[in-house]
Amino acid sequence: MSSLTNYGQAIASTTVALQRLLTSPPIGLQVTAYALGAPRTGVTGPSINLFLYYDSLISYREETQRGPSRVIAELHYLVSAFPGDDVDTDAGSHRSFGAARAAIERHPVLNVPIGSADNLQVWLSPSPLTSEALTSLWVASAAPLRLSFGVMASFTLDAAERTAVVGTVGDVVKQAGAGAMVVFTGSDGATKARAAASVASELGKPLVTVLLDEVVGASVADTEDNLDRIFEQAEHRGAVLMIAASDPLFGVRPEVLDLDDPYAGVEIGSILDLLGQSPSVVIIALTDLAGDELADRTQVQVRFPEPEPKRDSASATGD
Repeated sequence: MSSLTNYGQAIASTTVALQRLLTSPPIGLQVTAYALGAPRTGVTGPSINLFLYYDSLISYREETQRGPSRVIAELHYLVSAFPGDDVDTDAGSHRSFGAARAAIERHPVLNVPIGSADNLQVWLSPSPLTSEALTSLWVASAAPLRLSFGVMASFTLDAAERTAVVGTVGDVVKQAGAGAMVVFTGSDGATKARAAASVASELGKPLVTVLLDEVVGASVADTEDNLDRIFEQAEHRGAVLMIAASDPLFGVRPEVLDLDDPYAGVEIGSILDLLGQSPSVVIIALTDLAGDELADRTQVQVRFPEPEPKRDSASATGD
């Protein structure tokens, strides 16, 4: 399945596939993809124009995977019929209109190539347009109103290319470079601290451990200042950064945030962008699962087991 990073190519390929559908025999229409009101150069006789006027992206979750793993893309086209001349005495634009509409009804699914090794299944369906919406599109273009109908082309993309490896501390050392996001999960803070120290030692770098509120400020600028202060210290140059107890911001958060949440207004993506500029590995220590935005950027995740419960002396001796 193609990814969201190929969205631009997916749009262009869908438009080309629609053009090919309508131009191929036995339909054989002339098809353009001009903006509304643009000069129709090089076109003689009745023709059809495809104008992409709106798109939307809808994320959804799969039951077996965290985060918005898929995106449904919806492309809305205005399909307009143009006569061969101003009079259109033979109703050529009407024939083109009907042929285009019938072709799309008969071919509800297109197989659209994306590059040389990928394909999309694109579903076509009528997109009802009220007379007001249709008129507003043409009025906005300062062009005469044409016989038109709407069609929606929809397809599914991977929302994010998740590259996280669920691995070991050794994988962190081998795979994570400067600015790489690493997630340590588990309830045993001491074990995560020892693991972070081991990573830093293996990389030959110092370790800086901070609490979340020592890094994340009320604004992106404050956060940037905090990070600058941390790494400006001589003993911290090139350090591995570990942010402890990060669940309040980087863990799975409720859909509706409490107004008293100190991180309610924080743009997580912007904070992760800043952390990505760190001189070495960034370790985000969590008790539970990472939230969607962090999960999308995580290179290696290490899950630490729960500590063994302590046995009291009485149970240990059998008394």
